[in-house]
Amino acid sequence: MVIGEEKGSLLKSCQMKRSQVILTQKAEKNYINSFVYYQKQQKGLGLRFENEVDEMLDAISNHPLLFQRKYKHYREAVLKVFPFVIVYEINLNIVVVMDIFHVKRNPGKKNKRKK
Repeated sequence: MVIGEEKGSLLKSCQMKRSQVILTQKAEKNYINSFVYYQKQQKGLGLRFENEVDEMLDAISNHPLLFQRKYKHYREAVLKVFPFVIVYEINLNIVVVMDIFHVKRNPGKKNKRKK
């Protein structure tokens, strides 16, 4: 018996598949508008915002249950540098990003879905 091979196969079976991440139109619109706003404020700032959002979306994709459930079945991931939260729900193995929400906005709008 080779222990290393057993460990390797055990680790492979314990790894979860990445979840597919889909942005709603509302989330995509807020993402683009925020990127443009920050890019106008200072050259490169929009790119820093984009990188932070992309890193958080990657973390959500890898570990969708990591972030706390805040309202009903919605979860929130808080960005570290920019004042935004990513509001999402999990449907099977798909993460649906409902909004990329600036925390200074009216919090009542955060969990409302466009129909």
